[in-house]
Amino acid sequence: MKHVLVLLAVVALAAGCVSPVYKGQIALRQGRYVEAEGFFNEALTEDPSKTDALVGLGIAQYKAGQIDTAIATLEKAVQIRPNEPSVRLYLALGYLKREETEKAEVQLTALRGLRIDPRVGQQVQQSLDLLKQGPLTDSVRSYIVGSLETQAELSRDVQDARLQAQMAQAYYFYYPYYPFAPFGYPFYYGAPYGPYAPCVIVRRGGIPYCI
Repeated sequence: MKHVLVLLAVVALAAGCVSPVYKGQIALRQGRYVEAEGFFNEALTEDPSKTDALVGLGIAQYKAGQIDTAIATLEKAVQIRPNEPSVRLYLALGYLKREETEKAEVQLTALRGLRIDPRVGQQVQQSLDLLKQGPLTDSVRSYIVGSLETQAELSRDVQDARLQAQMAQAYYFYYPYYPFAPFGYPFYYGAPYGPYAPCVIVRRGGIPYCI
């Protein structure tokens, strides 16, 4: 079932059936924050109940330096998705940048109680320990914000790499002769050409990887 779901997602992308939310997520990952904000707003205009778009919008606004606007957006998102780690994290970061330490501590405490990457959890705990020591200097505040963002991004990169590997395996499962097909198209035993692969698929130790 997992193979089927992943393959369907790949086929949809190859066919151009890409939603504004997905476009926004890609733009966000690539650092195109203003563009990402536009896609998320488009998604919310189409359907205000799309919480993924609301979360993405808040993060894009934060990344673009629109701290007050980002906080307002993420405060709405956290009411709907209180167990979403990214909402708690970026809301805490926004509060820290606005020097609202107590509010940031509340969000980080809630984040620490969620199921998150242990390395992120360790960084969150270290940040909480610093917050509890008393008033923060500007340099310490900047250190907390920077270290939390960096660790969260590293964790996301690891998750992305795992997902890419899963996509490659799923794609290879359905198009096993892809690496040997002419012109880069999957083709096997007279079957019609399938969609483009989501990346270049290579085999290492007999396992397909997406690079």
